[in-house]
Amino acid sequence: MSSLADDAWQAAAPEEQQRHQHQVVFPHYPPYRALYDLPTSPESLFQEQALRNSRTWSEDLTLYTGVSYLTGVAAGAVEGLRRAAVEAERGESLKLRTSRALNNCSSVGRACGNRLGVIAMLFSGTRSAFSHYRSGADDWVNTAAAGVATGALYRMPGGPRSAIVGGLVGGILAGAGIVAGRPLLHKFAPNLGI
Repeated sequence: MSSLADDAWQAAAPEEQQRHQHQVVFPHYPPYRALYDLPTSPESLFQEQALRNSRTWSEDLTLYTGVSYLTGVAAGAVEGLRRAAVEAERGESLKLRTSRALNNCSSVGRACGNRLGVIAMLFSGTRSAFSHYRSGADDWVNTAAAGVATGALYRMPGGPRSAIVGGLVGGILAGAGIVAGRPLLHKFAPNLGI
């Protein structure tokens, strides 16, 4: 009998009430839990993307260049602020000091960002080239060789001695990244794929 009364009430109710009546509410499941119950498996559009265990050369190029550029801009902005503080004189207006700080931050930040971006592009390109010529091997040898090659290529316009020093510095930095950086990334960002 109650089902006939419910049907009659729904037929007599306005269309808006009928629409709101069909909403499902789970009182034991708060809506904010949907944010925390996201799937943890990697999402891939194609099957071959799901099967590979590392990034492609273009993904490496984009990641390394972008992160390096932003890091260089931030470091350059800090250095620009330091320079602006050193160059400030007594009695200058706040407007003049602010203008000097913005000019120094933008010029030094842009220069540092460009340098680090170029180094990252060279590193990514040489690392993927070594990986290609070693039949797709992705290990520490590629990273160390790419560090040496990047340092040498970046400093090559300064002459052979500068290229050798640049190669040594690049190799040392790549070795430090292998020894110290990878374990930290595996510990704090295991899904990064490095």
